[in-house]
Amino acid sequence: MKRILKIYPLVCLITGLLIIAAGIYALSAGELILQVASIVGGAVVTVQGLGLVLSAVLKRKIISKEAAGNIFFSGLFNILVGAFILFLPVIGFAPIYIVFTAYIFVNALIKIVDYQIDRRDNVPGRVKQLILFLFFIVFGILMVFVPGMGKRGFLVVAGVYCIIYGGFQLSEFVFQCLPEKIRSKINNKITLPMPVLLSTLMPFMKMKTRHRKHILNPEKAAQELKTFYPAGKETDAAPDMEVMIHVGEKGLGTFGHCDLCFEDEVISYGSYDLDTVSLFGGVGDGILVVGKRESYIRFYVTATPREIYSYGFRLTEEQKRAVRKEIADIKETVYPWDPPLSAVIKETPGAKGESVYDWGSKMWNCTGSDFYKFKSGKMKTYFAVTSNCVMMVDGIVRKACSDTTAHRTVLTPGGYYDYLEHLLAKAESPVFCRKIYNAETTEGWQYKPRVPYSSPELEKITETEANHRAKKEKQDKIQGTKKK
Repeated sequence: MKRILKIYPLVCLITGLLIIAAGIYALSAGELILQVASIVGGAVVTVQGLGLVLSAVLKRKIISKEAAGNIFFSGLFNILVGAFILFLPVIGFAPIYIVFTAYIFVNALIKIVDYQIDRRDNVPGRVKQLILFLFFIVFGILMVFVPGMGKRGFLVVAGVYCIIYGGFQLSEFVFQCLPEKIRSKINNKITLPMPVLLSTLMPFMKMKTRHRKHILNPEKAAQELKTFYPAGKETDAAPDMEVMIHVGEKGLGTFGHCDLCFEDEVISYGSYDLDTVSLFGGVGDGILVVGKRESYIRFYVTATPREIYSYGFRLTEEQKRAVRKEIADIKETVYPWDPPLSAVIKETPGAKGESVYDWGSKMWNCTGSDFYKFKSGKMKTYFAVTSNCVMMVDGIVRKACSDTTAHRTVLTPGGYYDYLEHLLAKAESPVFCRKIYNAETTEGWQYKPRVPYSSPELEKITETEANHRAKKEKQDKIQGTKKK
């Protein structure tokens, strides 16, 4: 058992040394490391694509045409991407520098929007966002207008990041090798995330890979649906708390969602009032959703459909009290809010579930959850990349597990997924299991709409379709009013 537990620190040691070496090489060898990375990375992606194409061809007689086609075109896409990466040394690395520069300006935009929201809601500490905006905007301008700055800036940032990230990996290796008595006295709080661009789609890629396994090797895929316990953490006891990462195959679902379950109650945060939404759905009134675990999960995995990766926490009594207090403190800052369907039903008792199409109404109807808006504070206004679902969940986790807190950068469900996987691998962390919820693993679970729908098709309408119809109905009413 002890040998198995030492695999994680060994991985930290090897990856730390390799990443530091890559960072030093980037600072000293400049563009040469990009050529090496292009050849290695392009070859790996191309070979992976060839493997998928070959699998689709060899198994075309034992799998459906649709499944074979999906795998074949996925492999073909990988081959094209791999070929492009392989030829980057020939065509030049300008595309990488352009993407990096655009990323800098996107960060500047995020900071100024965050500052304006905090200023409007009178949130303390907002000057930090303004300072970061000025830093990113100046850096971006230099990247554009100073000759050669794009290449130098990218290599320096990449090199320094790799050295720091590798250093954190080595510190984790040292921490894991210390005796347990010493580890318990060290507050191992500081962490460094992988780049947001890489971590954001991690749950989506994991789901797609598992789906391909389900087609090509159903028995192996079925094993992944069983609750996973790392060596040394096996137990049949139910988790005291769950942090759930949602991921879908289409639209905004690919970026995921995050919520928390404690004592059979789901706590979720988002923006579901279409009348307040702006910036393509990225900004709106923050809404707290409180519902029952079974009906909430069952609704999401059947009606969206999506998968939920749930990470189980083992908490002490003191930690449980801290979670209860944090949730109670959050609830003290909110007031009840009724989605549009609720108001329609009060006025028209015989109304059907599709009387109002917006997703907030559908959630309220199908999960039986209660909805609340915030009176003040950071969560009063939802902003997809800062004051979002992950921020709310991480705030609760921090209160319970102060020695395993996540990084405070751009919090995304994908980044938090990576962080939870990190905790799952650590021997002494409170995360002891991972379970996948989908239509297969929740078979037999029930959810019952408060108000029935006219047809099963209308009940199954997706989030994107629901909000699109709701917006169209609103526009039609406005245009009809103007004509009158």
